Amino acid sequence: MSYPLKSKVMNNHVVRYSHKILKEKRLVLEVLQGDFAISTLKVNRDILYADRLYNPHFDLLHDIREARMNFTLEEHTAYLNYLGKEAKVFTQRKAAILTIESTLAKYSEWFGTFNGLYDVEFKVFSSLGKCLEWINPDLIEMEIANEIEKLRTASCSQCFKEPNAFTGF
Repeated sequence: MSYPLKSKVMNNHVVRYSHKILKEKRLVLEVLQGDFAISTLKVNRDILYADRLYNPHFDLLHDIREARMNFTLEEHTAYLNYLGKEAKVFTQRKAAILTIESTLAKYSEWFGTFNGLYDVEFKVFSSLGKCLEWINPDLIEMEIANEIEKLRTASCSQCFKEPNAFTGF
């Protein structure tokens, strides 16, 4: 199921988060749009982890092409330490970060510092095809691109179409 987070206005910018768990592909898709602070990422994690289809062994694809990360490397490191040690959600899997060309070098360096610290292997891409090739060469790019587009354009009226542990609805 797709669970778009209702848009919030933070610092006069709209923030949107959507995810979909593709159980048969063992893949979690996430789309982030707008200006993100660590506190917003924590809310997104709570929503994802409460999804009844969530499996900590599924690979992750984070589409941040329309997102701006408004936090420091130190804040992000503390957040990942929390996820890895306290929340214990890091298991052996891949986490691909899909970004735009202009932020590729920055995020590649940034996420590269986390490799070896956690069971999750991070890698940054500016091409969906290369991203999927790394995660799992059997994934079909057009199918995943269509799912990402649905998440990007999902209206908030589609939120929580079936029971969910986080919302109780």
